[in-house]
Amino acid sequence: MALLTQTRPARAERNRAYAGTLGWGARLVDVRRALNPRRTVWDDAALVTETYRWQARTGLPADGVIGPATWAYLRVAAGLDKDPAISAQLPAQGPGFYADGRRDRQFARSETIRALLAAAQGWHRSHPDGPRIGIREISLRGGGPISGHGSHRLGLDVDIRPVRADGQEAPARWDRPGYAQSLTQELVDRLRGNGVLPVHFVLFNDPGVRGVRQWAGHDDHLHVRFKPPETASPAAAGLPGTGRIAAPPAPAAPRARPPHRSPVAATTAPPGRPDGHTGVVTSLPTSAPPLGTLVAPHPFPPYRFLPDDLLWTARFLVGETGGRRDGPEQAAVVWAMLNRYALLTRDRHPTFHAFLRACSPPLQPVLRNWRTTRRALRHADFVRTGGTFGPPAPPGMPRGQRARYLELQLRPWDQLPRAARSLAVRALTGALSNPVGAATEVGSTRQYFRDRFGRYPSPREWQAYTERFAADQGWRWIGPVPGLDQRGNAFFVRRRLASLPPGAVRVRTP
Repeated sequence: MALLTQTRPARAERNRAYAGTLGWGARLVDVRRALNPRRTVWDDAALVTETYRWQARTGLPADGVIGPATWAYLRVAAGLDKDPAISAQLPAQGPGFYADGRRDRQFARSETIRALLAAAQGWHRSHPDGPRIGIREISLRGGGPISGHGSHRLGLDVDIRPVRADGQEAPARWDRPGYAQSLTQELVDRLRGNGVLPVHFVLFNDPGVRGVRQWAGHDDHLHVRFKPPETASPAAAGLPGTGRIAAPPAPAAPRARPPHRSPVAATTAPPGRPDGHTGVVTSLPTSAPPLGTLVAPHPFPPYRFLPDDLLWTARFLVGETGGRRDGPEQAAVVWAMLNRYALLTRDRHPTFHAFLRACSPPLQPVLRNWRTTRRALRHADFVRTGGTFGPPAPPGMPRGQRARYLELQLRPWDQLPRAARSLAVRALTGALSNPVGAATEVGSTRQYFRDRFGRYPSPREWQAYTERFAADQGWRWIGPVPGLDQRGNAFFVRRRLASLPPGAVRVRTP
């Protein structure tokens, strides 16, 4: 807490900036209640302290600032919004486990379900004749407050029964006859070693069990909290074909660049894992190809691609380009994303797939840009997730996401189009040529023209509009590129990056 104390004024200033740009200042009472319902005296310093503690409990990077990443979770915990990512329901039973209790309280993030199924499968291999693991309450669909609990709001908390010594699948207490300490220890070890999603902590009151914390009210169940599957800061705007990519609002105080994270530590799940949405499926090839390393000029550290980067790059291509073509336009979009991650957003996103999920509207659980949402409202499969956008959005503009994109976010590797998989592999192994140089910005200027004038532009109008648009943003349009049709997506270079030589950003082959 010493570091927090030394920098509290600066963090309080950042909170004041984010309160307006993210809109949570209008719901400050709800925010405070979610952070600590027992606290009665609040000021800026108290908000920093309680935010820091809530972030640490939740498993988020703790800095005391309610920025985009923290707000994405906190608004769900406060009951101000629903999260479509909390929509995977625990199966009623399966190898090594059974669901116990109310089914409407057994929804979670797909990563949480996969972690539980992975632990249960390992348990089943060791105990094929039982007893099975009894999994109880998790969260409501979409998350949010749930009666009888102060937690269980984010699809990350799971109540599990201790194991009995007599083989019965029934309640047990650690301090009563019938409880099996050694089997419960094995259960804790398997949960912590699930290989899909790290465990943040386990609450259970048996002092003889390792890897747990004692906490009042946890004599008859283990409370398992998994870490959030991603902790990157969501971007605040759209992407190719839907809107310009924009960085999140800058806070008042600058942020220090975090140290480079180990690729192993950043991995959220290995290939070939169980998927809680559709049963057991293969999310990635059983033998993923060796992936390359993203390299950029100093001071940007190199980044070694992960198997999940491959999966989400293919999903990105499906959401943004349809995924059925493997041509120059698709390669240009991928390279713009590689450039943007390497040169501009590396310090805000621990992994490349976290960056893609934050800035690509089809990969966002809830659309973050009201203009993108207005376009999505034209489609019958738009899912309202609760709440509305604040100004400058039109009054009553609902938050939500299209059902087709929610499904895409759960689609496994072998069900994605061949072209998207092929292009993703070539991009992340260093075999994809770069047609856009140092471009980091993508915008459908043809669509912007139509939004403004009610019709599509002629070729001459489109080029003039594209050049004016770039000048207004302080960018440079890359200009015509042989073989690259930019009427769908135009590509731009920031002026300070325009002097970079060709190949400044590259993917080093494995």
